[in-house]
Amino acid sequence: MSKSNTTIYPFCHSLESLSSTTIGEWNPSSINRGCLTVQSKKLIANSHKLSAFRNLPPNRGFAMLFSVLVSSLLVVIGLSIFSITLKELTISTSARESQIAFYAANSGLECALRWDNLNGHGLRSAFASTSDDITSAKSVRAFCNTVRINETTSSATTEFEFKVNNPNTLNGPCAKVKIVKIPGSPVGKMTTVIESRGKNICDASGRRVERGLKATIITQI
Repeated sequence: MSKSNTTIYPFCHSLESLSSTTIGEWNPSSINRGCLTVQSKKLIANSHKLSAFRNLPPNRGFAMLFSVLVSSLLVVIGLSIFSITLKELTISTSARESQIAFYAANSGLECALRWDNLNGHGLRSAFASTSDDITSAKSVRAFCNTVRINETTSSATTEFEFKVNNPNTLNGPCAKVKIVKIPGSPVGKMTTVIESRGKNICDASGRRVERGLKATIITQI
């Protein structure tokens, strides 16, 4: 049986991987040439890829990085502006509530001064200066808004609280007033101390702000 002259080139297969029953003659030099040909083609292709990568523009991708940096900067600026606006709003609200409490305290002080200084109307003060003077002081029907302010007087110190605006509102501004009368201090004179504490809301719930006013009046007995 004659051998076939067909030459098989297994290229890059190793000699050990060839079967002993491979038909035909094969030339190792052909295998080497085939391997070198395939490997050289791969090397050339890889070199082209590397050259293409090296030839990329040096600023490729910079636009995306720049966009991210600008976006981050805008976010930081926006958050800063929001924080400043929130603080300004809080300060503005606090100032408004403080003003309401101040006006309430001023209303309480003015009401107490009016009922203490009644000599010009031929009446005595609505507030007692001694324990013996309580009945006489109660004879003057004194009101702040709709609250009888001297009805519960039991000593030379009078305290009352009233709502400044509508007395029927559940949670409006109010004032708490304390009047202390000290006869003979200094000698021959009457010292009257009025303390008024205004609140923006009377109820304990909510953001309550208080402001106080104090007046000291010295008159002849």
